[in-house]
Amino acid sequence: MDYIFSPWLIWFLAGIIVMLAELTIPYFVIVFFGLGCWGGAVVAFFAPDAYSAQVFVFIVASVSSLITLRKVAMRVFVGHSEGSESEDMGNISIGAQITVDYEMEAGRIGRVRFRGAMWDAVSEEKIMAGSVAEITGVVKENRACLKIRRVSRV
Repeated sequence: MDYIFSPWLIWFLAGIIVMLAELTIPYFVIVFFGLGCWGGAVVAFFAPDAYSAQVFVFIVASVSSLITLRKVAMRVFVGHSEGSESEDMGNISIGAQITVDYEMEAGRIGRVRFRGAMWDAVSEEKIMAGSVAEITGVVKENRACLKIRRVSRV
């Protein structure tokens, strides 16, 4: 059969376009569909009329690469912040004192008021409502959750 563009070339170019689309979407998933397109390109190179085989290989290659390679790729390509947790974390002032509006249980996420807004916060000790607490950092996994500790009044 005569083609204006070879099926393998269409699959290959589609793979490049899909992988470039990954630059606009932050979840690091689409690149694996690009790899699936390249799998379809390999099948199309050897069997240009086997459309169902091309689609099957595309699906299998996309899903299997997503399952097996995503965790590895996330470790390689996702950044980690350098520095100690005691550093100033953006606009969060380490050492700033706040008043706890609601009682907080040890190790459980509670709510505190900081700079006029409500924030998630966690403490290693129980803090009673009305107590003064100090911001000691942020939770690594959730930068919107403050680490706090009770300030002893002398």
